[in-house]
Amino acid sequence: MSDVNFEVRRSSLNQNQRGFWLGCFALIFCLCCGNVFPLENAPSDLRAVVVEAFMAARTLEHDVDARKLMTANLEHHYLHKKRLSIRVRSGRVAAFDFDPVKIVQSGDKEFSLEVESIWADLNEQVFATQYERIKFLKVKNEWLADDIDFIRSVPGKRLLPFNVESDKRAQLALAVVNRFMKAVVNHDPKSAIQSTTQEFQTNVGGQERLEQLLTGPIEPHYTAYDRRTFTQKEKKEIEMKVGLYLVNKGKKGVIVKEARLTLRQGKTEWNIDNFQIESAPAGASASSS
Repeated sequence: MSDVNFEVRRSSLNQNQRGFWLGCFALIFCLCCGNVFPLENAPSDLRAVVVEAFMAARTLEHDVDARKLMTANLEHHYLHKKRLSIRVRSGRVAAFDFDPVKIVQSGDKEFSLEVESIWADLNEQVFATQYERIKFLKVKNEWLADDIDFIRSVPGKRLLPFNVESDKRAQLALAVVNRFMKAVVNHDPKSAIQSTTQEFQTNVGGQERLEQLLTGPIEPHYTAYDRRTFTQKEKKEIEMKVGLYLVNKGKKGVIVKEARLTLRQGKTEWNIDNFQIESAPAGASASSS
């Protein structure tokens, strides 16, 4: 009798396992093959996947992948329409965020959503937060972006150097910071090291630890920075604070950490003498996720 009960329990367990794996495979199939089924009948989170994929493509250095997710009409405007193309050429989307609950469906083949994006210039420096309304159309069972309407733009705060002895020397120091931070954001520690003092390299604890510090984490990774404070402490020493923007690849949301730099003037130019990243995240323009 016990053998019979064991066989019954084992058969029931096998059926439950099969049901579990079939359910998993069905879910994966639905998510990966979204254009097989009408998206308008799916939950809003699948439309959010479409928005997230398009915005993630806009964070890339080149716009080829983003243009593949546009209608021909939007692609033409993206490249040639003055108001839109100028914004595109002036920089890129460094980070973005949106609320899937606020997706507005207009019929079976159209929806729109407001997206907040942080833009960085060609030197990876944040210069504005943009608010856009993006419209998506369903074309041959595929959702494509069809229009980008810039609602408003909030420029970044202007850096005002404090207690600077010489404007010319301040500009030279800022140029060093810009070069150093661009290398850090681009995960190019060898270029960043060229702007540092020998003392800093020694104090960090060797080449390997220095490169780890300047490369930053793999995920979330550095995507941009902003300049916050600039104060001359002594004749040959300047302290500066910057914000480092971190994102997870292909995902919405952003984390901002504050970093402190010390610049010291050598015989010919300024160099980075210290670089410390604060442990607590600083405030961000886009919401963290």
